[in-house]
Amino acid sequence: MDRQNEQRREYLYSNLSKQLTRLNQNFEQLNSNMAKLKDQTEQSQRLAILHTATFMGAKTVFSSQTEH
Repeated sequence: MDRQNEQRREYLYSNLSKQLTRLNQNFEQLNSNMAKLKDQTEQSQRLAILHTATFMGAKTVFSSQTEH
């Protein structure tokens, strides 16, 4: 019975080790994804500012052309 308990314990520790390894990999992937998301958010904000400036500039050009 002791041998069975020992084997069971080894099996459980092995599974726990594998699960902790997977959990660590998941956290690493999550951190990577969060960094990519932050970068994409910053790029989207810059693009929105660029579009706003472009449309405002186009409005100014269009308005000045229609006034003449």
